Amino acid sequence: MSRHERKAYRPRPPFKIIEGLGTPAFERLNPYAQWVLNKFYSRFDGRNRSNLSLSYAEVSPVMSGVIFSRAIWELIGFGFLDVRRWGRLERNASLYGLSDRWRRFCEPGSETRLDKIAAQLQEVENLKRQKWPEGKKSEKRERIAALRHSLLKVQESS
Repeated sequence: MSRHERKAYRPRPPFKIIEGLGTPAFERLNPYAQWVLNKFYSRFDGRNRSNLSLSYAEVSPVMSGVIFSRAIWELIGFGFLDVRRWGRLERNASLYGLSDRWRRFCEPGSETRLDKIAAQLQEVENLKRQKWPEGKKSEKRERIAALRHSLLKVQESS
């Protein structure tokens, strides 16, 4: 057998896939959120679907804490992640689970729900940027928490 008659290169099938790739919900994610989702899937081994963590220290060479937080909330809002346990002050990382709630946004007519979620996420970002008087900062935190809680409530009802 000559050198030119060798078997053709056949790439191996990918061992990791990202569920929801190319869906309307995935298309709404910003590139950083897509990157963070890819990091979660790189840690997924088939058995730890609801036991994944990713700390800011691991992504700090790539993005700031503000962008990382925004990416996590986008992934929660658009149905790619579920929060299993929030991190604590004693250096416990938050635990997340891969979700398939994004499948609900593949149905016809789901664009309005996607628009509503995107508007909520944008409203949180706008509130975070606003300057509030000294005595009203707690009200600002409460409004941000209420918006984020509404995203989590949608998550729990699914």
